[in-house]
Amino acid sequence: MNAKPLLSSAVLLSLWLAAPAAAPAEKNSWVESQGSRVALELDVLSKSAGWSMGDVESEVSTFGLSFALVGQLQWRKRLHLDAEIPLAYGNVSATFRSSRLGVDESSSAGSLLFGNPTIGAHYARAMSRKLAVFGGGTLSIPVLTDPNADARATLQATVPARAYVDLHRLIPEHFPLRARGGVEAELATRLVYRADTAVMLALPTSGSDVDLVLEQGNELEMRGKGALGGGLRLQAALTLTREDMAQLALEPFVSYTPEKPGYYGRAGLLVALDAPLGFGLAEDKVATLRLAVGHRF
Repeated sequence: MNAKPLLSSAVLLSLWLAAPAAAPAEKNSWVESQGSRVALELDVLSKSAGWSMGDVESEVSTFGLSFALVGQLQWRKRLHLDAEIPLAYGNVSATFRSSRLGVDESSSAGSLLFGNPTIGAHYARAMSRKLAVFGGGTLSIPVLTDPNADARATLQATVPARAYVDLHRLIPEHFPLRARGGVEAELATRLVYRADTAVMLALPTSGSDVDLVLEQGNELEMRGKGALGGGLRLQAALTLTREDMAQLALEPFVSYTPEKPGYYGRAGLLVALDAPLGFGLAEDKVATLRLAVGHRF
């Protein structure tokens, strides 16, 4: 299945939102690409699959926890420094039983992994009181080299959690370079739209192939009169170096974002929509609980 990123929406929005600047968007809490902030992100993915034939039964279960400490520091008025420190814990277990063969065996593998640390920078600017844009790039330090059996089990349990978005955090045996950009807009009072696009070029550090991944996301968030809100995010990941490797996912979420700097949070359920990871609510497919808590300065 082919998934085409919805990039033209940003152009249409910019034409509609091109109003004279009154209050700078940097003072609006809905603008996430500006200012300084730090957050802890947690993804939880658990799934299993089983089959039976006669008296033979088998089951494979995976459980993954992905952590990321994410920071954004406003270095100049519009220039921001970015950093990510990822960790992952995963476990893959399998059982095989047969009374006829007299077999009842189980095995498991997994470990705690330190992911690829990422550093970068981006430029963010308010074009009007309703529209902000940003663009920049990152590089990730390839620490996941020559993973053993436990490490590969952890990657099997955690890499699919974001439906192949943000692969730079846990991709093994590659040196990821990433360019990204997007827009943030207030469509109406308390209704916010965000579009983000990233291109990751992952250069091999061993005998692997080059990977080129295009990521695109569109998000609508409705905020109440207080700090609570909620919305939907539709994202696509397209691996350009592999045939027919496209993945769509949908995430409904709730958010807590005060107007003034301080603590904020978000909780969502990311559901893969199509093959190979979806439909996410079916057996052995991807439906990830995503949590984030942070502080805006």
